[in-house]
Amino acid sequence: MSYFRYIDNGRGPTKLFIGGIHGNEGLTSRRFLKRINEDDLSDGQFYFYNFDKTPYISTIKKEYYESELGLKILGLINYFRPDFYTELHCYDLKNHDKLTSMERYEKTGIPPLIKLGNHVLVSSISPLIRMTYFSTDAVCKTLEFPCFEKLTPELIEKHNFNMELAIETYEDLLKLILKSPSRNYFEREMMKHHRRQVELAMKYAKKVFGENFPPY
Repeated sequence: MSYFRYIDNGRGPTKLFIGGIHGNEGLTSRRFLKRINEDDLSDGQFYFYNFDKTPYISTIKKEYYESELGLKILGLINYFRPDFYTELHCYDLKNHDKLTSMERYEKTGIPPLIKLGNHVLVSSISPLIRMTYFSTDAVCKTLEFPCFEKLTPELIEKHNFNMELAIETYEDLLKLILKSPSRNYFEREMMKHHRRQVELAMKYAKKVFGENFPPY
């Protein structure tokens, strides 16, 4: 399940992609990372890491960044200082409504995940590291796809889940991150294709980070 790839695509932004962040998520994220080809990329330096199964600790808890893997990820961030940082997560489809409800904010102080469409969810990264390990100019995204190994026929039917459309939605956003040469380009394209989600992300960013912090 572990996977590493480095692509030197010339001068341009540095982009770091992390999968397998906790639990068994690496089974899902690895499938997406291995489908990336060089035609999907902007200029720049690309680093892809996917980790083996680890105990599940939420990234909104300080304990995560004190764990062996959490410290390793912080080391990668400090070393590469990426202009684009993307976490590829997966979630149990049965938790979809809980993850996207404002009850999450009321209970934890962390805004809910945003529905991108077709059961793909998106958000910023953990506030525990967003403000301390990245500049405001960095693009920091969390992408969430239903965990492949947890999809049962019952869940698929209950949630009217369409695998083909979900993969297309997820990969469209992933490819936008891969192809974007700058934050400005990424922001323009997000506003063009996902204005409602961006406006919601801006609202949530103000709650967590303050008035002038960007939503990514």
